[in-house]
Amino acid sequence: MTLVVAVDPIFQVNKEFDLKRACSDNGFFCGSDFTCNITLISPEGTLIINNTIMTNQISFRNITITQIQNNELGIMKAIEGCNNETLAGLDTFDIFITADGKPFQQFPIQFVVIILSLAFVSIGLIQERLRMFKHIGSMIMIVIGVITLYPGYSFINWTTLMGKSIGFGLLGIGFYFLINEAFSRTKQEEHFGQEGDEQEDLFDNEGGGEDDF
Repeated sequence: MTLVVAVDPIFQVNKEFDLKRACSDNGFFCGSDFTCNITLISPEGTLIINNTIMTNQISFRNITITQIQNNELGIMKAIEGCNNETLAGLDTFDIFITADGKPFQQFPIQFVVIILSLAFVSIGLIQERLRMFKHIGSMIMIVIGVITLYPGYSFINWTTLMGKSIGFGLLGIGFYFLINEAFSRTKQEEHFGQEGDEQEDLFDNEGGGEDDF
């Protein structure tokens, strides 16, 4: 038998996918004369398919997993068996089901963006003259909040508790810091006070001009 080196496949949740895999027995390739069966167990432990025969494509086997069957984020367990009435064996592997169909990351890049947005908001709150940083950070939070909910990333989206907490939390914080000045009594008084001072200066200048005549 030939040794098979395979990478655990990655697919996007709620999408139909075609699983293509060399039939193997404990890491060794099974020839085209072998029958290859597969059992899939969902991330939550539910049996998706049980000992189903995969289509023989000579160099590999394949089976189609429907959108309905692929509806949970996490790691799907696969048990692959091959036999030719003389020899029989099993092999196991994982199928990663992520929100965006990209490789799973323990610390997604989106978390770095979230930290950066919090830093921007903090700078804007501490330094009044750098208030624009607060607005930029707030808008970044809103965008990442939407992306977290849908489509999501890694094992996080609107279907998970963490996804809902992060997504709605970012949306709430982002909108709060983006619009709080519009409803702040102090900011309104400062704004209208500045307008009143400008109008008084304008009248004084006009009055001074008339006295000159």
